[in-house]
Amino acid sequence: MLNDWLDLLLAMCGQDMLRIKGILNVRGRTQPIAIHGVQHLFYPPIELPGWTSEDRRSKLVFITRDVPRAIIEETLEAFLATWPDEGPTA
Repeated sequence: MLNDWLDLLLAMCGQDMLRIKGILNVRGRTQPIAIHGVQHLFYPPIELPGWTSEDRRSKLVFITRDVPRAIIEETLEAFLATWPDEGPTA
């Protein structure tokens, strides 16, 4: 689901998505997953050895050129609304 959402963002704003980084709390995994992309190039996700704090929320950072925050938030909300009842972990 995350890949589909990121694909949509890249299709809409690819050249202006300069960098996307994140630490994800993925259901069924005890360790965080790191993601990193530069424009249209995404590197394979990396499972990190552990969390650095008690905070286990997923976090994403977008570095963009003239992409309104609302575009990112609204597309994410639309995708989250299509998830099964259990929803994402964080």
